[in-house]
Amino acid sequence: MNEDIRNEEQVSLQKILKITYPIILSMFSLNLMVFVDRAFVAKYSLTQFAAAMPAGNIASAISSIFIGVIGFTATLIAQYYGADKKDDCSSSMWQGVYLSVVFSLLIILISPVISNIFQLMGHESHLIEFEKQYFYLIIFSSCVQLFITAFSSLYRGIGETKITMYVGVVSNVLNMILDWIFIFGKFGFPEMGGIVGAGSATITSSIVSCIIYIILLKRKKISNQYEVFANKKLDKNLIKKLARFGFPAGIQTFVGTAYFSLLLLIIGKTGEFNLTCSNIAFTIEGISIFPIWGLGMAMSIIVGQERGAGRINNIAKALKKGLMIGLCFNLLIIIVYNLFPKHLILIFNSGGDKEKFEAIVNYTTILIRVTSIWIVFDTMQIVISNVLRAVGDTMFMMIIFTIMPFLFYIVLPYIFVVVLNLSLMWIWIVLLVYTLLMLSIVSIRFISGKWKKISVI
Repeated sequence: MNEDIRNEEQVSLQKILKITYPIILSMFSLNLMVFVDRAFVAKYSLTQFAAAMPAGNIASAISSIFIGVIGFTATLIAQYYGADKKDDCSSSMWQGVYLSVVFSLLIILISPVISNIFQLMGHESHLIEFEKQYFYLIIFSSCVQLFITAFSSLYRGIGETKITMYVGVVSNVLNMILDWIFIFGKFGFPEMGGIVGAGSATITSSIVSCIIYIILLKRKKISNQYEVFANKKLDKNLIKKLARFGFPAGIQTFVGTAYFSLLLLIIGKTGEFNLTCSNIAFTIEGISIFPIWGLGMAMSIIVGQERGAGRINNIAKALKKGLMIGLCFNLLIIIVYNLFPKHLILIFNSGGDKEKFEAIVNYTTILIRVTSIWIVFDTMQIVISNVLRAVGDTMFMMIIFTIMPFLFYIVLPYIFVVVLNLSLMWIWIVLLVYTLLMLSIVSIRFISGKWKKISVI
Protein backbone atom coordinates (compact mmCIF):
# COMPACT_ATOMS: atom_id res chain seq x y z
CA MET A 1 0.00 0.00 0.00
CA ASN A 2 1.60 3.28 -1.06
CA GLU A 3 1.77 6.51 0.94
CA ASP A 4 -0.98 8.27 -1.04
CA ILE A 5 -3.48 5.53 -0.25
CA ARG A 6 -2.61 5.61 3.45
CA ASN A 7 -3.04 9.37 3.45
CA GLU A 8 -6.43 9.05 1.77
CA GLU A 9 -7.61 6.58 4.42
CA GLN A 10 -6.69 9.04 7.16
CA VAL A 11 -9.30 11.56 5.94
CA SER A 12 -12.15 9.11 5.39
CA LEU A 13 -15.80 9.97 5.99
CA GLN A 14 -15.80 7.50 8.87
CA LYS A 15 -12.99 9.38 10.61
CA ILE A 16 -14.74 12.73 10.22
CA LEU A 17 -18.02 11.33 11.55
CA LYS A 18 -16.25 9.54 14.42
CA ILE A 19 -14.77 12.82 15.63
CA THR A 20 -17.88 14.88 14.83
CA TYR A 21 -20.74 13.04 16.55
CA PRO A 22 -19.36 13.27 20.12
CA ILE A 23 -18.90 17.04 19.66
CA ILE A 24 -22.48 17.38 18.41
CA LEU A 25 -23.89 15.38 21.35
CA SER A 26 -21.83 17.45 23.78
CA MET A 27 -23.11 20.69 22.23
CA PHE A 28 -26.67 19.35 22.33
CA SER A 29 -26.37 18.71 26.07
CA LEU A 30 -24.99 22.23 26.50
CA ASN A 31 -27.93 23.75 24.60
CA LEU A 32 -30.35 21.69 26.69
CA MET A 33 -28.64 22.81 29.89
CA VAL A 34 -28.89 26.49 28.90
CA PHE A 35 -32.59 26.05 28.07
CA VAL A 36 -33.35 24.35 31.39
CA ASP A 37 -31.26 26.92 33.28
CA ARG A 38 -33.24 29.81 31.78
CA ALA A 39 -36.57 28.03 32.24
CA PHE A 40 -35.93 27.49 35.97
CA VAL A 41 -34.87 31.12 36.49
CA ALA A 42 -37.95 32.35 34.60
CA LYS A 43 -40.20 30.08 36.65
CA TYR A 44 -38.73 31.44 39.88
CA SER A 45 -38.86 35.12 38.87
CA LEU A 46 -39.39 36.85 35.52
CA THR A 47 -37.58 39.89 36.89
CA GLN A 48 -34.49 37.83 37.65
CA PHE A 49 -34.82 36.15 34.26
CA ALA A 50 -34.85 39.56 32.56
CA ALA A 51 -31.73 40.52 34.52
CA ALA A 52 -29.91 37.26 33.77
CA MET A 53 -30.04 37.60 29.97
CA PRO A 54 -28.05 40.85 29.49
CA ALA A 55 -25.73 40.08 32.42
CA GLY A 56 -24.91 36.63 31.10
CA ASN A 57 -24.37 37.90 27.54
CA ILE A 58 -21.99 40.67 28.63
CA ALA A 59 -19.98 38.36 30.91
CA SER A 60 -19.76 35.74 28.16
CA ALA A 61 -18.72 38.32 25.56
CA ILE A 62 -15.84 39.57 27.71
CA SER A 63 -14.58 36.09 28.57
CA SER A 64 -14.94 34.88 24.96
CA ILE A 65 -11.81 36.82 23.98
CA PHE A 66 -9.68 34.87 26.43
CA ILE A 67 -11.43 31.54 25.93
CA GLY A 68 -10.83 31.96 22.19
CA VAL A 69 -7.09 32.27 22.83
CA ILE A 70 -6.99 29.19 25.07
CA GLY A 71 -9.19 27.35 22.57
CA PHE A 72 -6.44 27.60 19.97
CA THR A 73 -4.39 25.27 22.18
CA ALA A 74 -6.35 22.34 20.72
CA THR A 75 -5.37 23.40 17.19
CA LEU A 76 -1.73 23.66 18.23
CA ILE A 77 -1.90 20.20 19.81
CA ALA A 78 -3.58 18.76 16.70
CA GLN A 79 -0.65 19.92 14.58
CA TYR A 80 1.93 18.54 17.01
CA TYR A 81 -0.04 15.27 17.15
CA GLY A 82 0.07 15.05 13.36
CA ALA A 83 3.81 15.70 13.50
CA ASP A 84 4.15 12.92 16.12
CA LYS A 85 5.62 15.36 18.67
CA LYS A 86 3.78 14.05 21.71
CA ASP A 87 5.86 15.92 24.29
CA ASP A 88 4.88 19.18 22.61
CA CYS A 89 1.21 18.12 22.80
CA SER A 90 1.23 17.91 26.60
CA SER A 91 3.51 20.94 26.91
CA SER A 92 1.07 23.01 24.82
CA MET A 93 -1.75 22.01 27.14
CA TRP A 94 0.20 23.27 30.18
CA GLN A 95 0.92 26.59 28.46
CA GLY A 96 -2.84 26.95 28.05
CA VAL A 97 -3.24 26.29 31.78
CA TYR A 98 -0.63 28.94 32.67
CA LEU A 99 -2.30 31.47 30.38
CA SER A 100 -5.62 30.62 32.05
CA VAL A 101 -4.18 31.74 35.38
CA VAL A 102 -3.11 35.09 33.90
CA PHE A 103 -6.38 35.59 32.00
CA SER A 104 -8.48 34.73 35.08
CA LEU A 105 -6.72 37.39 37.13
CA LEU A 106 -7.16 39.90 34.30
CA ILE A 107 -10.89 39.13 33.93
CA ILE A 108 -11.42 39.51 37.68
CA LEU A 109 -9.54 42.83 37.69
CA ILE A 110 -11.54 44.40 34.84
CA SER A 111 -14.95 42.99 35.84
CA PRO A 112 -15.81 45.80 38.36
CA VAL A 113 -15.34 48.37 35.58
CA ILE A 114 -17.35 46.35 33.05
CA SER A 115 -20.20 45.86 35.53
CA ASN A 116 -20.91 49.61 35.44
CA ILE A 117 -22.40 49.13 31.97
CA PHE A 118 -25.79 48.30 33.52
CA GLN A 119 -26.04 51.78 35.04
CA LEU A 120 -24.89 53.33 31.76
CA MET A 121 -27.66 51.46 29.96
CA GLY A 122 -30.15 53.14 32.28
CA HIS A 123 -31.61 49.98 33.77
CA GLU A 124 -33.85 50.17 36.81
CA SER A 125 -32.15 49.86 40.22
CA HIS A 126 -33.78 46.53 41.17
CA LEU A 127 -32.64 45.03 37.85
CA ILE A 128 -29.09 46.34 38.27
CA GLU A 129 -28.77 44.53 41.60
CA PHE A 130 -29.66 41.18 40.02
CA GLU A 131 -27.64 41.90 36.88
CA LYS A 132 -24.46 42.54 38.84
CA GLN A 133 -24.99 39.40 40.93
CA TYR A 134 -25.34 37.20 37.86
CA PHE A 135 -22.56 39.03 36.01
CA TYR A 136 -20.00 38.23 38.72
CA LEU A 137 -21.19 34.63 39.03
CA ILE A 138 -20.80 34.05 35.29
CA ILE A 139 -17.45 35.84 35.30
CA PHE A 140 -16.21 33.41 37.94
CA SER A 141 -17.56 30.38 36.08
CA SER A 142 -15.89 31.73 32.91
CA CYS A 143 -12.55 31.72 34.74
CA VAL A 144 -13.10 28.04 35.52
CA GLN A 145 -14.09 27.51 31.88
CA LEU A 146 -10.66 28.78 30.83
CA PHE A 147 -9.04 25.89 32.70
CA ILE A 148 -11.59 23.42 31.31
CA THR A 149 -10.74 24.60 27.80
CA ALA A 150 -7.02 24.20 28.50
CA PHE A 151 -7.18 20.73 30.07
CA SER A 152 -9.66 19.42 27.46
CA SER A 153 -7.51 20.74 24.60
CA LEU A 154 -5.26 17.67 24.80
CA TYR A 155 -8.19 15.33 24.16
CA ARG A 156 -9.64 17.52 21.42
CA GLY A 157 -6.28 17.96 19.73
CA ILE A 158 -5.56 14.23 19.51
CA GLY A 159 -9.13 13.52 18.34
CA GLU A 160 -10.40 11.82 21.54
CA THR A 161 -13.70 13.72 21.37
CA LYS A 162 -15.61 10.96 23.18
CA ILE A 163 -13.83 11.99 26.39
CA THR A 164 -14.95 15.60 26.01
CA MET A 165 -18.46 14.37 25.24
CA TYR A 166 -18.66 12.24 28.40
CA VAL A 167 -17.32 15.02 30.62
CA GLY A 168 -19.55 17.62 28.95
CA VAL A 169 -22.72 15.55 29.33
CA VAL A 170 -21.96 14.74 32.99
CA SER A 171 -21.26 18.42 33.74
CA ASN A 172 -24.37 19.69 31.95
CA VAL A 173 -26.68 17.12 33.56
CA LEU A 174 -25.21 17.99 36.96
CA ASN A 175 -25.82 21.67 36.23
CA MET A 176 -29.50 21.02 35.46
CA ILE A 177 -29.98 19.01 38.66
CA LEU A 178 -28.21 21.61 40.78
CA ASP A 179 -30.31 24.36 39.17
CA TRP A 180 -33.44 22.72 40.56
CA ILE A 181 -31.85 22.05 43.97
CA PHE A 182 -30.23 25.46 44.48
CA ILE A 183 -32.92 27.71 42.96
CA PHE A 184 -35.89 26.15 44.75
CA GLY A 185 -34.12 24.83 47.86
CA LYS A 186 -34.46 21.04 47.62
CA PHE A 187 -32.94 18.23 49.75
CA GLY A 188 -32.30 20.52 52.68
CA PHE A 189 -30.43 23.18 50.69
CA PRO A 190 -31.46 26.81 51.27
CA GLU A 191 -33.57 28.47 48.57
CA MET A 192 -31.02 30.61 46.72
CA GLY A 193 -33.37 32.08 44.13
CA GLY A 194 -33.04 32.29 40.35
CA ILE A 195 -29.89 34.38 39.95
CA VAL A 196 -27.74 33.03 42.79
CA GLY A 197 -29.03 29.47 42.40
CA ALA A 198 -28.41 29.27 38.65
CA GLY A 199 -25.01 30.94 38.94
CA SER A 200 -23.93 28.68 41.79
CA ALA A 201 -25.03 25.60 39.85
CA THR A 202 -22.98 26.70 36.85
CA ILE A 203 -19.87 27.34 38.96
CA THR A 204 -20.18 24.02 40.83
CA SER A 205 -20.66 21.93 37.68
CA SER A 206 -17.77 23.76 35.99
CA ILE A 207 -15.43 23.00 38.89
CA VAL A 208 -16.48 19.34 38.83
CA SER A 209 -15.81 19.23 35.08
CA CYS A 210 -12.34 20.71 35.58
CA ILE A 211 -11.52 18.19 38.33
CA ILE A 212 -12.62 15.29 36.10
CA TYR A 213 -10.28 16.41 33.33
CA ILE A 214 -7.36 16.65 35.76
CA ILE A 215 -8.10 13.15 37.09
CA LEU A 216 -8.33 11.75 33.55
CA LEU A 217 -4.87 13.09 32.78
CA LYS A 218 -3.52 10.51 35.23
CA ARG A 219 -4.78 7.60 33.12
CA LYS A 220 -1.83 5.46 32.00
CA LYS A 221 -2.79 5.69 28.33
CA ILE A 222 -2.48 9.48 28.42
CA SER A 223 0.04 10.03 31.19
CA ASN A 224 2.64 7.61 29.84
CA GLN A 225 2.17 8.17 26.12
CA TYR A 226 2.30 11.97 26.34
CA GLU A 227 4.34 12.25 29.56
CA VAL A 228 1.79 14.79 30.75
CA PHE A 229 3.29 15.56 34.13
CA ALA A 230 6.88 15.58 32.87
CA ASN A 231 6.25 18.46 30.44
CA LYS A 232 4.89 21.11 32.80
CA LYS A 233 7.76 23.54 32.26
CA LEU A 234 6.87 27.04 31.10
CA ASP A 235 7.67 27.33 27.37
CA LYS A 236 7.89 30.93 26.16
CA ASN A 237 7.97 29.81 22.52
CA LEU A 238 4.65 27.98 22.82
CA ILE A 239 3.17 30.90 24.75
CA LYS A 240 4.10 33.21 21.89
CA LYS A 241 2.48 30.87 19.37
CA LEU A 242 -0.75 30.80 21.37
CA ALA A 243 -0.73 34.60 21.60
CA ARG A 244 0.09 35.09 17.92
CA PHE A 245 -2.53 32.75 16.52
CA GLY A 246 -4.97 32.62 19.43
CA PHE A 247 -5.67 36.30 20.03
CA PRO A 248 -7.07 36.89 16.53
CA ALA A 249 -9.33 33.85 17.07
CA GLY A 250 -10.46 35.24 20.44
CA ILE A 251 -11.20 38.68 19.03
CA GLN A 252 -13.18 37.09 16.20
CA THR A 253 -15.31 35.22 18.75
CA PHE A 254 -15.86 38.40 20.75
CA VAL A 255 -16.92 40.62 17.85
CA GLY A 256 -19.24 37.89 16.58
CA THR A 257 -21.09 37.83 19.90
CA ALA A 258 -21.12 41.61 20.17
CA TYR A 259 -22.38 42.23 16.63
CA PHE A 260 -25.24 39.78 16.99
CA SER A 261 -26.27 41.38 20.30
CA LEU A 262 -26.32 44.78 18.59
CA LEU A 263 -28.38 43.37 15.71
CA LEU A 264 -31.04 42.25 18.20
CA LEU A 265 -31.03 45.74 19.76
CA ILE A 266 -31.58 47.26 16.30
CA ILE A 267 -34.49 44.91 15.61
CA GLY A 268 -35.88 45.70 19.06
CA LYS A 269 -36.10 49.38 18.11
CA THR A 270 -38.64 48.45 15.41
CA GLY A 271 -41.15 47.02 17.87
CA GLU A 272 -42.16 43.95 19.86
CA PHE A 273 -43.69 42.13 16.88
CA ASN A 274 -40.50 42.20 14.82
CA LEU A 275 -38.37 41.27 17.82
CA THR A 276 -40.61 38.30 18.64
CA CYS A 277 -40.55 37.03 15.04
CA SER A 278 -36.78 37.40 14.75
CA ASN A 279 -36.14 35.78 18.14
CA ILE A 280 -38.20 32.74 17.14
CA ALA A 281 -36.48 32.50 13.74
CA PHE A 282 -32.99 32.89 15.24
CA THR A 283 -33.75 30.35 17.96
CA ILE A 284 -34.88 27.76 15.41
CA GLU A 285 -31.84 28.55 13.24
CA GLY A 286 -29.57 28.20 16.26
CA ILE A 287 -30.84 24.72 17.07
CA SER A 288 -30.23 23.52 13.52
CA ILE A 289 -26.79 25.11 13.12
CA PHE A 290 -25.09 23.56 16.18
CA PRO A 291 -24.42 20.23 14.37
CA ILE A 292 -22.60 22.29 11.73
CA TRP A 293 -20.50 23.95 14.44
CA GLY A 294 -19.65 20.47 15.67
CA LEU A 295 -18.67 19.46 12.14
CA GLY A 296 -16.52 22.58 11.87
CA MET A 297 -14.72 21.79 15.12
CA ALA A 298 -14.11 18.22 13.96
CA MET A 299 -12.70 19.50 10.67
CA SER A 300 -10.31 21.82 12.53
CA ILE A 301 -8.97 18.83 14.50
CA ILE A 302 -8.49 16.65 11.41
CA VAL A 303 -6.97 19.42 9.31
CA GLY A 304 -4.68 20.44 12.16
CA GLN A 305 -3.38 16.88 12.38
CA GLU A 306 -2.89 16.64 8.63
CA ARG A 307 -1.07 20.00 8.52
CA GLY A 308 1.18 18.98 11.37
CA ALA A 309 2.03 15.75 9.58
CA GLY A 310 2.90 17.68 6.42
CA ARG A 311 0.13 16.01 4.41
CA ILE A 312 -1.03 19.24 2.78
CA ASN A 313 -2.73 17.48 -0.13
CA ASN A 314 -5.02 15.69 2.31
CA ILE A 315 -6.47 18.98 3.58
CA ALA A 316 -8.42 19.70 0.39
CA LYS A 317 -9.66 16.09 0.35
CA ALA A 318 -10.83 16.35 3.95
CA LEU A 319 -12.54 19.67 3.21
CA LYS A 320 -14.52 18.18 0.30
CA LYS A 321 -15.77 15.34 2.50
CA GLY A 322 -16.65 17.73 5.32
CA LEU A 323 -18.64 19.90 2.90
CA MET A 324 -20.45 16.81 1.60
CA ILE A 325 -21.52 15.83 5.13
CA GLY A 326 -22.69 19.37 5.85
CA LEU A 327 -24.70 19.65 2.64
CA CYS A 328 -26.42 16.31 3.30
CA PHE A 329 -27.54 17.68 6.65
CA ASN A 330 -28.64 20.92 4.93
CA LEU A 331 -30.94 18.92 2.67
CA LEU A 332 -32.79 17.68 5.74
CA ILE A 333 -33.00 21.23 7.13
CA ILE A 334 -34.39 22.61 3.85
CA ILE A 335 -37.12 19.95 3.82
CA VAL A 336 -38.14 20.54 7.46
CA TYR A 337 -37.98 24.36 7.27
CA ASN A 338 -40.06 24.54 4.09
CA LEU A 339 -42.60 21.79 4.71
CA PHE A 340 -43.14 22.12 8.47
CA PRO A 341 -42.25 25.72 9.49
CA LYS A 342 -45.49 26.30 11.39
CA HIS A 343 -44.98 23.19 13.50
CA LEU A 344 -41.63 24.61 14.64
CA ILE A 345 -43.07 28.05 15.39
CA LEU A 346 -46.01 26.64 17.40
CA ILE A 347 -43.51 25.42 20.01
CA PHE A 348 -43.24 29.06 21.11
CA ASN A 349 -46.99 29.56 21.55
CA SER A 350 -47.65 30.85 25.06
CA GLY A 351 -51.41 30.44 24.70
CA GLY A 352 -52.12 34.18 24.76
CA ASP A 353 -53.58 36.38 22.01
CA LYS A 354 -54.43 33.90 19.23
CA GLU A 355 -54.82 36.54 16.53
CA LYS A 356 -51.48 38.12 17.39
CA PHE A 357 -49.70 34.78 17.42
CA GLU A 358 -51.23 33.80 14.10
CA ALA A 359 -49.73 36.96 12.59
CA ILE A 360 -46.38 36.02 14.14
CA VAL A 361 -46.62 32.51 12.67
CA ASN A 362 -47.39 33.81 9.18
CA TYR A 363 -44.51 36.30 9.12
CA THR A 364 -41.96 34.07 10.84
CA THR A 365 -42.73 31.28 8.36
CA ILE A 366 -41.34 33.45 5.57
CA LEU A 367 -38.25 34.26 7.63
CA ILE A 368 -37.58 30.59 8.33
CA ARG A 369 -37.82 29.69 4.65
CA VAL A 370 -35.27 32.38 3.78
CA THR A 371 -33.14 31.07 6.65
CA SER A 372 -33.13 27.60 5.06
CA ILE A 373 -31.31 29.12 2.09
CA TRP A 374 -28.67 31.03 4.00
CA ILE A 375 -27.92 28.01 6.21
CA VAL A 376 -26.54 26.26 3.11
CA PHE A 377 -24.09 29.12 2.50
CA ASP A 378 -23.35 29.42 6.21
CA THR A 379 -22.61 25.70 6.50
CA MET A 380 -19.97 25.80 3.80
CA GLN A 381 -18.52 29.01 5.22
CA ILE A 382 -18.27 27.51 8.73
CA VAL A 383 -16.49 24.38 7.47
CA ILE A 384 -14.01 26.31 5.29
CA SER A 385 -13.40 28.92 8.02
CA ASN A 386 -12.54 26.22 10.55
CA VAL A 387 -10.10 24.71 8.07
CA LEU A 388 -8.39 28.08 7.59
CA ARG A 389 -8.18 28.65 11.35
CA ALA A 390 -6.75 25.16 11.84
CA VAL A 391 -3.84 25.91 9.51
CA GLY A 392 -3.12 29.18 11.36
CA ASP A 393 -4.80 31.73 9.07
CA THR A 394 -6.36 33.42 12.11
CA MET A 395 -5.30 37.00 11.34
CA PHE A 396 -7.08 36.99 7.99
CA MET A 397 -10.16 35.43 9.57
CA MET A 398 -10.18 38.05 12.33
CA ILE A 399 -10.03 40.91 9.82
CA ILE A 400 -12.88 39.74 7.60
CA PHE A 401 -15.06 38.71 10.57
CA THR A 402 -14.54 42.13 12.12
CA ILE A 403 -15.29 44.19 9.02
CA MET A 404 -17.98 42.26 7.14
CA PRO A 405 -20.40 41.56 10.04
CA PHE A 406 -20.14 45.20 11.12
CA LEU A 407 -21.46 46.23 7.72
CA PHE A 408 -24.13 43.52 7.38
CA TYR A 409 -25.18 43.11 11.05
CA ILE A 410 -25.21 46.76 12.09
CA VAL A 411 -24.87 49.39 9.35
CA LEU A 412 -27.21 48.02 6.67
CA PRO A 413 -29.89 46.70 9.08
CA TYR A 414 -29.97 50.07 10.87
CA ILE A 415 -30.33 51.96 7.58
CA PHE A 416 -33.02 49.66 6.21
CA VAL A 417 -35.32 49.13 9.21
CA VAL A 418 -34.67 52.19 11.38
CA VAL A 419 -33.77 55.02 8.98
CA LEU A 420 -35.78 53.93 5.92
CA ASN A 421 -38.44 52.12 8.00
CA LEU A 422 -38.48 49.09 5.69
CA SER A 423 -39.83 45.68 6.70
CA LEU A 424 -37.95 43.12 8.79
CA MET A 425 -37.61 40.98 5.66
CA TRP A 426 -34.87 43.31 4.44
CA ILE A 427 -32.63 42.24 7.32
CA TRP A 428 -33.08 38.61 6.27
CA ILE A 429 -32.18 39.55 2.69
CA VAL A 430 -29.09 41.36 3.99
CA LEU A 431 -28.08 38.29 6.02
CA LEU A 432 -28.64 36.07 2.99
CA VAL A 433 -26.29 38.26 0.93
CA TYR A 434 -23.83 38.32 3.84
CA THR A 435 -23.56 34.52 4.08
CA LEU A 436 -23.05 34.27 0.31
CA LEU A 437 -20.30 36.92 0.35
CA MET A 438 -18.54 35.34 3.34
CA LEU A 439 -18.62 31.95 1.63
CA SER A 440 -17.10 33.54 -1.47
CA ILE A 441 -14.34 35.28 0.53
CA VAL A 442 -13.23 32.22 2.52
CA SER A 443 -13.46 30.01 -0.59
CA ILE A 444 -11.22 32.35 -2.58
CA ARG A 445 -8.83 32.50 0.37
CA PHE A 446 -8.59 28.71 0.55
CA ILE A 447 -8.23 28.27 -3.21
CA SER A 448 -5.48 30.92 -3.31
CA GLY A 449 -3.31 28.58 -1.20
CA LYS A 450 -1.76 31.39 0.86
CA TRP A 451 -2.48 29.37 3.97
CA LYS A 452 0.10 26.81 2.83
CA LYS A 453 2.86 29.33 3.63
CA ILE A 454 1.75 29.70 7.26
CA SER A 455 3.82 27.72 9.76
CA VAL A 456 2.34 27.23 13.23
CA ILE A 457 4.63 24.59 14.71
